[in-house]
Order: sequence, then C-alpha cells, then structure tokens
Amino acid sequence: MDPSRDGGAHRIRLQGSLGLRDARRMHELLKDAVSAFNAVEIDVGEVNDVDISIIQLIASARKSAERHGRTVALSESSAGVFTAALIRAGLVGADGTGRSADEAFWAGRPPVAGKAS
Repeated sequence: MDPSRDGGAHRIRLQGSLGLRDARRMHELLKDAVSAFNAVEIDVGEVNDVDISIIQLIASARKSAERHGRTVALSESSAGVFTAALIRAGLVGADGTGRSADEAFWAGRPPVAGKAS
C-alpha cells in the first residue's frame, strides 16, 4: 500500500496479495486519507489477490467519504484479479462493467449506457 498525491487527489496504490491480515492497516490508511483529503483515488492495478474484507473496507470508505462531502474513486485500471473478485462478489456485471452508479464505482468509470440499473 503506497499513498501519494496525483492530480489533486490523494492516491493510494494497492499492490500484491491483500487479505484479512491487511485489513487493520488498510482501514487506518483509508480512514486517514478520507479524513485528510477531499478526494481519494485507489489504484488497484497491481493487486494479485484480494479478498472480500478489503473490498468491504473500500466500500465503507466510499460511504464515509460521501457522508462528509468527499469522494473515493477507483482508478480506471481496476482490471484483472481485482475485477474478477468484484464479479465473484456480484458487485459488477459478468463482463466487469458497471450497470448502475454503485457498480460503476467498482468498474472505475461511469455506468454503461443501456444497461439496467
């Protein structure tokens, strides 16, 4: 987990295999970022393995940010292993695209036009 600033948003780059053993550190990192910055972007492009605990923490950080008028976004590089985990969890369509605003968050882009919400 590598935090940095990029283009005005605080960027958190996740790497490697992330699971329950990383949850406490991930929770603190996300909590601190959401508290300190108006915009946080999470780059998951270098994740080789992820379990649902990490995905749940990202979802929680997003909701917390929204309550405080801040944003959390996934980088558009949310593909590969991370997207496969999202598909298994039912958070995006079988093709990895977002069909609704919530799913589009996980896909790292706006909802696909013409898809059901």
